[in-house]
Amino acid sequence: MSGVRLEAGRQHMKQKLSNDQKQVLNFINKYHLAVVTTTDLQNPHPESALVAFVCNDKFEFFFQTNKFSRKAENIKKNSHVAFVLGLGLDDLGTIQYQGRVEQLTTKKDVEKCKKHFIDNGSPTAEPKYLDHPDAIYFKVIPHWIGYHDYSRGKGHVIELKHFT
Repeated sequence: MSGVRLEAGRQHMKQKLSNDQKQVLNFINKYHLAVVTTTDLQNPHPESALVAFVCNDKFEFFFQTNKFSRKAENIKKNSHVAFVLGLGLDDLGTIQYQGRVEQLTTKKDVEKCKKHFIDNGSPTAEPKYLDHPDAIYFKVIPHWIGYHDYSRGKGHVIELKHFT
């Protein structure tokens, strides 16, 4: 019964999205990998890394990493991140995404995130990644998203700034 309620909730949320938001979300959901950039507040040198991610209907990104990685260390010191995804040769579009990271620490939140990875066919949906003892999980709350579509010749840009 709860699965039916969840799907009905997703349909209700999608109906509230504007056409621009739907276009951006459809583009994001074509991808499983993105580059995330983090920085340490004391060290001005950014660090970028490829991560597997999933996105929900509120444009929140979820990703996991090793708790000993540079990005994990940077996030502890500075919760602001940026992502870039897209620009494949077949669609000529890209997403630029800025947001604030929260580590998922409760068992309930981590399990929900793992399920989201599995349900969306993430490349990290295998137990060797999901259940690795050094894996930590993050949710990113967006501040700004820019969608750039170059398939129409001159770049078409959609900016999303207000998230609820």
